[in-house]
Amino acid sequence: MSDSSPPDRDEFYVGYLPTPPKHLQVLRVLVMMMAVWILAMAGVISFSMRDPGEAVWDTSKEQTWTGTLVMEPYPMLLPDDGSAGYLVVEMGKRGAQERVAPFARTSVSLRGFLLERDGRRIIELTPEDPDDQAITAAQSQGSIDFPPIASGEHASLVGEIVDGKCYLGAMKPGDGMTHKACATLCLRGGLPPMVVTQTEAGHEFRLLILNGRVALPEELLAFVAEPVRVEGELIEFAGIPAVNVDPGGISLVP
Repeated sequence: MSDSSPPDRDEFYVGYLPTPPKHLQVLRVLVMMMAVWILAMAGVISFSMRDPGEAVWDTSKEQTWTGTLVMEPYPMLLPDDGSAGYLVVEMGKRGAQERVAPFARTSVSLRGFLLERDGRRIIELTPEDPDDQAITAAQSQGSIDFPPIASGEHASLVGEIVDGKCYLGAMKPGDGMTHKACATLCLRGGLPPMVVTQTEAGHEFRLLILNGRVALPEELLAFVAEPVRVEGELIEFAGIPAVNVDPGGISLVP
């Protein structure tokens, strides 16, 4: 007596026909395995990322600050209440030196957005318009004594040169080799350089002043984001910690 059941046939996939049942089962297993793998990798990557720090870039709320504008060692607003100064920059990768120069040593109101990290603050001016209402003359509420640069002890710092705007919140993280190209463009555009060092208490960062100016010479831009040693004097100006160095006092760490 012969077996009349039809012989098994291999399922053949045709794109315009429904997926064969056996193929569909395999695909379901593979998709589930892929989803689990993606979730696992996302978890590993997220937990392995370093904390970028408590930097803030508040672009949701335009604010107004009043105080005295100074140009040295970097464009800064000294508040009437005597609190720590604000560095002043433009939007994008540009310093505000040219725009604010006509208002040097006068009482002004500045309109813009706040960047802040660990008490260091930057005002990012609103875009320039024909009347430039982001910078207006103001009646000073008090008498500002222009603070001298307070001298301190000599120190040898090992760390990294960053651009202040990105590090204070415009980018997260705003340091490291992945940020080197961005930081170089920002510093070339006139944004303030800072030196970040690692201490037992965490990261410390200081405004980098070279021979009295907060600007990184072209020949030192290659040092950005690299391990460097900075030999100089720890100082403070308007409540902002800084280090004053000679360009020759900055060298790569072997």
